[in-house]
Amino acid sequence: MPQPGIKYGEHIPGPDYDQIAKDAEKAVHKALGVARTEDLLSRRPDDLVKKTAEILRQADAQIAVHLTERDEALAHLRYYEPHLGLHRTAGLSPIGFRNAVARVVVGNQKANLPDAPSNEGLAQLATELGVKRLDDPKAQLLEAAPIVAGAQNCREIAMRYLQQAVLALSEPPYAWSPQEIADHAELPRDTIYSVRRAARKRRDS
Repeated sequence: MPQPGIKYGEHIPGPDYDQIAKDAEKAVHKALGVARTEDLLSRRPDDLVKKTAEILRQADAQIAVHLTERDEALAHLRYYEPHLGLHRTAGLSPIGFRNAVARVVVGNQKANLPDAPSNEGLAQLATELGVKRLDDPKAQLLEAAPIVAGAQNCREIAMRYLQQAVLALSEPPYAWSPQEIADHAELPRDTIYSVRRAARKRRDS
């Protein structure tokens, strides 16, 4: 919410995050070799496990590269050049925006976010906290945010399919152990345990 005493720039129009989500679903389906979600029923779970695991690795790699870029741009625009509606520009909820800024400002997304009652105070506080000044934070935000959003969407979709495939492999007629699934998918065994637990919870709820 806008703070009294702070002068804000106008809202920075962001990309179409609904379209990004739709494109992510198409990209995941293409990587899995299907046109629609229902087509996955005809695919072998051992094949799906390998392919969804690869989608997760690629998504995580993209997030690792661009998440900090997005969050640093948000932090700059939060403190040095305040703008209205930054959470919408980044495709985040207000809480998600606060967590993103806290992550780069204080190193903990759950920590209280330092504040000040004026633009000058915000800039001084940011300097003291070591918030990075960027040459073109708007351009950096608009470049990084849609990449992060797309990768997160791909990850979420692929994770649902991975859960289904892991559950299928865990039960007859396959009855693979978590270690066998982990070796096949090239994922940590603890990840397979977590995925299987989530899949069972989703099925039984």
